[in-house]
Amino acid sequence: MSACEKPLELEIAEIAYGGAGLARAADGKVCFVAGALPGERVLARVTASHRQYDTARLIEVLAPSRDRIATACPLALQPAGRTPCPPAACSGCRYQHATYAAELEAKQRQFAAMLAAVPGAPPPVAPLAAPAPLGYRNKLVLHSQFENGTAALGYVMDDNKTVLDVPACPLAVAPINLRLAELRAQPGFLKGLRRDTDLTLRWTEHDGANWWRGAAPERASWLVERSALGPLSVPRGSFYQVNSPVADLLMTAVRTRIAAERPARVLDLYCGVGVFALAAASAGVPQVTGVEVDEAALAAAEHNAGRLGVQVKWTAGSARQALRTIADAGVAAETTLIVDPPRGGFETGVCEELARARPSAILYISCAPDTMARDAARLAAAGYRIESAQLADMFPRTAHFESLSVFRRNA
Repeated sequence: MSACEKPLELEIAEIAYGGAGLARAADGKVCFVAGALPGERVLARVTASHRQYDTARLIEVLAPSRDRIATACPLALQPAGRTPCPPAACSGCRYQHATYAAELEAKQRQFAAMLAAVPGAPPPVAPLAAPAPLGYRNKLVLHSQFENGTAALGYVMDDNKTVLDVPACPLAVAPINLRLAELRAQPGFLKGLRRDTDLTLRWTEHDGANWWRGAAPERASWLVERSALGPLSVPRGSFYQVNSPVADLLMTAVRTRIAAERPARVLDLYCGVGVFALAAASAGVPQVTGVEVDEAALAAAEHNAGRLGVQVKWTAGSARQALRTIADAGVAAETTLIVDPPRGGFETGVCEELARARPSAILYISCAPDTMARDAARLAAAGYRIESAQLADMFPRTAHFESLSVFRRNA
């Protein structure tokens, strides 16, 4: 019998980062089972075997957890039953089968485990829960694919090549799903999409549901996003958080922290359209600088500052350049840093510049806690400790979450 045909009866101990249930087989080897919950007894079939662990496909839940619920999406991962070829499932959601409370608890445990590996880091404080676990996404990016004369428009699956057709996504706000249904109903719309062309749908309360193929039009009008700071202009091709209510919770947490710190200067790296820099300025910080490589986003940030009536200096450039500037100017000791890097975390050289500049405190916002933990270890080596850390559930039902960690320079 091949490894891919071998059935196993497993007891699920916990949910690992990524959303899969973790169990140990009779020989002690770790086995990851997507779609399984802690405390469940399941039947699973190994699909890939590695030296230190196996991955398995859930066949049947023999003893379900009280936290198991019916999935809200027909494309979500389901037990395969005893069929040898399990049905295709969406790779986006990892917690559709769990109550939201169980999902949040699992993510908090995962975050705590990552922090435990950072020298001197305390356990995370209570998380910022999402007001709604479904119907929150203000943006979808769908991919097109044509196979054997059939068009698919949806998400790329776990094999990183197959596109699963997605007629609607329960994570998206209702106006996006309505617009998607209208587009798909147009004769020839799917076939009119070129192979491997992205379709983006973006909604704001002010602008409704917009859509475009490929890259966002450079000269398109800005969208206006409602926020706790006030209305914010966002270029269509620039970054803004996909969960506006949780983005507001995170921004408010940063503003509250800055108001309590009362630093003389704030430097906001990777500032985008200016959310955290504007929050710092509105909290009364006398000197705030926002740094961003996306010049379209920076133009919107300047416009947003004018609309809100706050003073911020905006600079086009890299994080490394900005850190070198405050180090050379000798003002880092009175500067609080706000960083919100992309999923890959700090690029090469940033931690080295931080070690040279030595700002007094760093507020690190991250959409990838694994890369944040990696950077935290580097910051620890550079003389910083984590003072506090908090999870913000920006992406309910998926494996991902945001976090806010405060680093303090050692005396």
